[in-house]
Amino acid sequence: MGAAGTLLFVWATMRDLPLADILPAVEEPTISVRTVDGEVLTTRGAYRAPYVALDEFPPFLPEAVMAIEDQRFREHGGVDLRGISRALYRNVTAGGVVEGGSTLTQQLVKILYLEPERTLTRKLQEAVLAVMLERQLGKDRILELYLNSVYLGSGAYGMPAAAETYYGKDVGELTLPEAAMLAASIQSPSQVNPIANLGAAQNRAALVLNLMAEQGRIDEATRDQALAQLAVLAPQPPPTRAGSYFADWVLREVEALKGAGSGGLTATATLDPELQAEAERIVREVMAEKGAAAGATQAALVAMTPNGRVRAMVGGLDYGQSQFNRATDAKRQPGSTFKLFVYMTALILGASPDSVVQDEPIDVGGWTPENFDGRSHGPVTLREAFAKSYNQAAARVGQEVGVDRIVEVAQRFGIEAELKPTPSLALGTSEVTLLDMTEAFAAVRLGRTPVNATGIETLRLGEEGDSLGVTGVAEPEQTPLTRTQEPMMEMLRAVVEGGTGHAAEIPGLRPWGKTGTSQESRDAWFIGGAGGLVVGVWVGNDDNSPMDRVTGGGLPAEIFRRVVVTAQGEGTLATQAPAQQAQAGAAAQDQRQARPVQAEAPQCHIRRCAAAYRSFRASDCTYQPFMGPRRLCTR
Repeated sequence: MGAAGTLLFVWATMRDLPLADILPAVEEPTISVRTVDGEVLTTRGAYRAPYVALDEFPPFLPEAVMAIEDQRFREHGGVDLRGISRALYRNVTAGGVVEGGSTLTQQLVKILYLEPERTLTRKLQEAVLAVMLERQLGKDRILELYLNSVYLGSGAYGMPAAAETYYGKDVGELTLPEAAMLAASIQSPSQVNPIANLGAAQNRAALVLNLMAEQGRIDEATRDQALAQLAVLAPQPPPTRAGSYFADWVLREVEALKGAGSGGLTATATLDPELQAEAERIVREVMAEKGAAAGATQAALVAMTPNGRVRAMVGGLDYGQSQFNRATDAKRQPGSTFKLFVYMTALILGASPDSVVQDEPIDVGGWTPENFDGRSHGPVTLREAFAKSYNQAAARVGQEVGVDRIVEVAQRFGIEAELKPTPSLALGTSEVTLLDMTEAFAAVRLGRTPVNATGIETLRLGEEGDSLGVTGVAEPEQTPLTRTQEPMMEMLRAVVEGGTGHAAEIPGLRPWGKTGTSQESRDAWFIGGAGGLVVGVWVGNDDNSPMDRVTGGGLPAEIFRRVVVTAQGEGTLATQAPAQQAQAGAAAQDQRQARPVQAEAPQCHIRRCAAAYRSFRASDCTYQPFMGPRRLCTR
């Protein structure tokens, strides 16, 4: 009588709750990174795919779920007393818990409303809510909510997410054996799923198929055919997407912005999938053709627009073997590519490409650099010295302008690594990353410095939030290269047209760039660009062992040329420079037609704004001043 009275009281007080308005939610915020075309590149945290209506599921999927989890779902009113009795009998006779008595409705109640504690009070609440849910929603709506919210392991919430996670397909494309395996994962999703334990998942999926046949949900011939397919069924998640190194890098960038707002984050990546796939193919092909003979085992590449939108990133030859990103995390000696800052310093101080420097032996405190060809060339212009990468001339220019000034210019161009102010710095002996160096060359092309690379085009906070354009270029805080840009570009073009980078020449495009080779050919670089694309390439060995006289004008220049030619031929997004380039005098090459969301999204420097204002709100890029309404952050 006491239990009945309690049940009646709970029913009376809860019967009018608007339970039908509550939809499944993911407890932890999800980070999702997608390409411009909407393809999921990577996710972090709980993952729920877009909601799917019941009639869009394959008919056998809900049947498989009901067969294994609640065979009397269409008959009971939310609580199945017969099922509870059967489960209690089996558990007692087995001496332990071997079967549960919860219905699908009760399971949905656990997912949507209740904490996962096992107490009599919670079970009573669960039963009451289940009955009320049946009254308010009906069977089809309950089943639809359940299929969209049940956890199935590997971070996948709901059948649509699990179909993508385990099979790389939409839920409507699932086969019967695949559906049976997903249904089999419901009971112990972390231990029994196609990835965690394929054998256990196959065995329980076979049980699902047999139950479906016993309950008349499928005939025996269909079951037998599905069992035969199940025996060879293996998870087929989306293949390792072109751009895995990029995905890891951009995920770190998104996570760094996570504190700027609450809830889930959805980022649209700057990645150009076509160029990414081609860049990976080209790097592998060139290294397979010539790497072994040259004693080179690794390579890395970054391709970006002049304002820092990264379109492709190759962090190594095989992501499956090594996830270390040599494009973003490896610090190597840049060799003569560092001469960009030496000669830029000279231009800032008033020199021109026609200024003359002596390419003669020089001794700076016992340091006596030599040219690659072992010869001196006498008086040469800065243009020739830069194009042909004369070390003695560069060392002399470095002494004339001052090493401290070179360090200051390099830092102004965004070089974050520690630069040792020694005479040999002029020849690139301090270690830097490929990404930092590519950003610096992009800044020359853009006409403003620094340029901060970004992998995020737009960012949306929450499901209903507006999209914000994310920029790494804080224009008011940049230094314009009004007087030095064109002279520096002239010298960079001379490298390709008649200097050490002639292997990068592409008829009709007038590419530009700079080669770099560290001591004993331990590192070989080429960084340059053409059209709206800036590309940095590094070749070397992870153990820093010497290569066989590999120079930046060899393998790196060839990789650069092939990537740029492919990008131009394919007409990919990477060759289409962003609108910001027009402000830097590059409008003639700006072919990009931005997608509507990118064109309309307001630009917000989220990192800078979050650091500047404690009240910053990333959802609308505003902050709260001491007085008055919220204001737009324009930093």
